[in-house]
Amino acid sequence: MNSKSSTMIAVFTCIAAAATANADIVFHDDFESGLGQWTGKNGGIHQGILVNDPLGGNNTVLGFRGLASAGDLFTINPILLDPNQTYRISFDYLGLAQAKSRIDDTGGYVGFSVDMPGLHTWKWATGNASGASDVLIDDGQWNSYQYDFTAADLGLGNSVRLMVEDFVGSQGRSDDAFFDNFQISTVPTPGAIALLGMGGLIATRRRR
Repeated sequence: MNSKSSTMIAVFTCIAAAATANADIVFHDDFESGLGQWTGKNGGIHQGILVNDPLGGNNTVLGFRGLASAGDLFTINPILLDPNQTYRISFDYLGLAQAKSRIDDTGGYVGFSVDMPGLHTWKWATGNASGASDVLIDDGQWNSYQYDFTAADLGLGNSVRLMVEDFVGSQGRSDDAFFDNFQISTVPTPGAIALLGMGGLIATRRRR
């Protein structure tokens, strides 16, 4: 590889790293420290439990001991959204069908709510109830998901709570849906990324 190619790869690597570093994490939970960031309806009980990864390994993931509707677990602290900012949510989902499971709909639902529950919207799920997008895969493997959204996309105002459940309407069983590694962060604006890129190119030229 010539020096010019090496330099350009280094520049773009630095730009990508800088853009990532410029993103602000507004919520994160990998379930390794309990369920202290979550609560049930109206601050009460919920069906969420922590279990060892069903596919092996030492990490802890979110499972369910019962089915629910209109939300099961809600983040205790509201997530404040800037109406001029784009956000990115990422998480892992495992739909592990078992006897009496709905093979094509293990019931995992992710959405946002104003309260616990209150006005809410379902966004990504293994089915399409209540307007959710049927995008979560039930293939017995962990799959990672990432979606961008704005406060306007949610239509709930600028203060929301993340909510999840194993949906009773899926008519399956409660121990076949698992979540891990939730994170919500800001997405750097194109202008900010462009400025980072210019800075990297200028720095490269000065080193010539």
